[in-house]
Amino acid sequence: MRFSIPSVQSKHTWEQRKLGDLFYEATERSSELEILSVSISNGVYPASESERDTNPGASIVNYKIVCVGDIVYNSMRMWQGAVDASSHNGIVSPAYVVAKPKSPTFPRFFSRLLKRPQMLHKFHSISQGNSKDTLMLKFDQFAKIPVCYPAKKEEQKRIAASFDEIDSLITLHQRKHVFVR
Repeated sequence: MRFSIPSVQSKHTWEQRKLGDLFYEATERSSELEILSVSISNGVYPASESERDTNPGASIVNYKIVCVGDIVYNSMRMWQGAVDASSHNGIVSPAYVVAKPKSPTFPRFFSRLLKRPQMLHKFHSISQGNSKDTLMLKFDQFAKIPVCYPAKKEEQKRIAASFDEIDSLITLHQRKHVFVR
């Protein structure tokens, strides 16, 4: 889906900024909170809800704190869309990046924006590594990426809600076809 920047006469203005102007990398650590995972299909969710064995190993003292509204991404799978706005408080592996908003934003809008095919292509092109299995997008590279977004948080909220509604309709439509077959 293409987004265009409305004309100057529009009452809704869009801005272009680098992601580093909007988010900073959080590095606070803890081992006391619930462990969260990040996946391409499920976004940020409690690891206890995973079907896979999520044994974190001997120590989780270096796990990063995640708060509701933080953007969290798997640095080795960002180019595939392993990113979401967290709706949970918890901790994630040090391999993940936690990006906290610097100013009032609607995180769900930005999680949608970051999953757009053009963004995934950009993430792939700037990720560093020798092969697809080792590509990694560090925060310093993420921070340099320019994005266009609505300046008003309310407009961000409306756009995100529209995409959520479309996704719900698609899911319902897909379920309907599964039951008909």
